[in-house]
Amino acid sequence: MKSNSYILLPLLFLVSILTFSCKEDNRFEKEQELKLTQHNDSVYEFLTKNWNLRIPETTPELDQILQEWKPWQELAQEVRLKPVSSIGAFQKRSVRLAELISSLTYQEYPAELNLPDIKTRVSLLQTALNNLNMFLEVEPIDIKKLDHDIKYVNRAFRLLTAQMEENIRKANIPQEEGEAEMLEAIDNERRANPTTENVTE
Repeated sequence: MKSNSYILLPLLFLVSILTFSCKEDNRFEKEQELKLTQHNDSVYEFLTKNWNLRIPETTPELDQILQEWKPWQELAQEVRLKPVSSIGAFQKRSVRLAELISSLTYQEYPAELNLPDIKTRVSLLQTALNNLNMFLEVEPIDIKKLDHDIKYVNRAFRLLTAQMEENIRKANIPQEEGEAEMLEAIDNERRANPTTENVTE
């Protein structure tokens, strides 16, 4: 009997330790799940209040050009739709926006907008949308980074449409004799010696 007791007591002690350890692990997991749920609730509340992606209004002349540019219209339509149901809905929307801007870069641009400075601004917008998409997929989602990225996307839209407006305005200014050749030479020089100053405004 004594020999059995010597065997049973350590076993019971080991079982009790394992049981206690499992309970502690379960409690820790539940606490972490609760924290993540509470954080996700905060993220959803933030997105609901601050998901305000928008494309600035444009002049009638530019608007007419953009209306006929199908890839842009698809992107604009997606921007106007605001997710409402869950964080997953916002994630799906950001994925879709990233896909559309990526597709747009491979599409034919309207002649008035088929210019290097416009494409540079489009690339900036693409980076902004990709960043937004990336940070929405990381858990736990960083609300501060989300706030920055949403504002960055809107800024990229403003810079792009402002560049479009400027190019349209310049195209409507009558050129003096020889000016077209001079501007072409300047553009060629810029392409031969690219800088980042136009990207970091």
